[in-house]
Amino acid sequence: MKLSIQEKKILYAYACPNHHNTVTRLKWLTALTVDPEAKGQILHLTRKIEAEIDESWYDSFYRCLRMEMDEYYQLKYRLRVLQANTDYEEELYDEAV
Repeated sequence: MKLSIQEKKILYAYACPNHHNTVTRLKWLTALTVDPEAKGQILHLTRKIEAEIDESWYDSFYRCLRMEMDEYYQLKYRLRVLQANTDYEEELYDEAV
């Protein structure tokens, strides 16, 4: 199953190791969402999780998703740190010229 980064972020925030509970949470989230576009995206994700992921291997899917998103957020943090350090060097170069 192919998931977009937005879908992965939603699952990272709202999914749990239990397939049935995750689907139920996503349905509640769909009901509580006000924005029609976001509601459609969450509903589509809910249907995708319910139909395409079998309960027998959902636990493996969940663990892989958590590891992937943890790595994504760590890399995003490292990129921010790198950009912050790079800005400092550029300021020194501008002052020297």
